[in-house]
Amino acid sequence: KVDSLPDQVSLADLSVVADAVTTPLEAIARAELGPQDIAVFVGVGGVGGFGVQIAAAVGAQVIAIDTDASRLELAAEHGAALTLPAGDARQLKKAVRAFQKESSHRGIGLKVFETSGTPAGQQTAYALLDPGAHLSVVGYSPHKAEFRLSNLMALDATAQGNWGCDPARYPEALQLVIDGKVKLQPYIEHYPLKEAPEVLQAVAAHSLKKRPVLVPMEK
Repeated sequence: KVDSLPDQVSLADLSVVADAVTTPLEAIARAELGPQDIAVFVGVGGVGGFGVQIAAAVGAQVIAIDTDASRLELAAEHGAALTLPAGDARQLKKAVRAFQKESSHRGIGLKVFETSGTPAGQQTAYALLDPGAHLSVVGYSPHKAEFRLSNLMALDATAQGNWGCDPARYPEALQLVIDGKVKLQPYIEHYPLKEAPEVLQAVAAHSLKKRPVLVPMEK
């Protein structure tokens, strides 16, 4: 139940909580992310962008990786301590290891969250695993990607996936929004419901920068 909301948050905005916020919330909980950890988000659009904010809210240091410079700028404004343009996995790994070395956070193993939903992003996330790492597969792709699963054994690492969370945790997700720890507005845009066909076509073409929210009417 939603009793009250901050002035800058509308009820329509909360439509993204049930998937785009609760999915990274559950992934972060399963990874047992804490104040001593370093979290890496590969892909910081809607889901990853909310994940960055939740990870920062629990006190972790956050690294954001994406192909889109504007998404990286947004991540830096909302909790990411380091932003890296997606590219060569070896160079990314080098940059992440350098950040780890300088960081005061001494959790065992990176907590890597694959939130791009692309084969390239999945391969990058897997390549970043280090001893004791935890990989959360959050983004979905229908396409295949190739991995050497023995890396999990050699690194004593864990890989786990999830989609959404138990509705019993929705109040926790809502509270993050109410407290201002997760800001929705930079990542969403309202459209009139009558424009649904055009909006859905734009979603399919990946031409929208923000997550669309269809509303019957604006007040």
